[in-house]
Amino acid sequence: MVSLEPQVARLVDELAQYHGHRTLWLDRRGYLCHAEPEDDFEDIGYQYVATLLKPTSDELRATIMHFTARRAARVGACPVPGAFHMHPVPVLMAI
Repeated sequence: MVSLEPQVARLVDELAQYHGHRTLWLDRRGYLCHAEPEDDFEDIGYQYVATLLKPTSDELRATIMHFTARRAARVGACPVPGAFHMHPVPVLMAI
């Protein structure tokens, strides 16, 4: 499994490039992406994760972990922090 740390650092760097808030979405394949807050991807099957303004690594990690725990409770899956990858980013592994 790949460590979460480099992936969080990469996403923090990406989000730092924006002057305003960015919204994180989980796509239908289980990968994270970010977009403008006014963009709504629920109609195409994405799940809203959070809207953030230049999060630190700790804030982003906590947000992702909180989201995976909430999602796991809903879908009956087990969040696996070490399973995060970027390009793309699998957020959950079903058990």
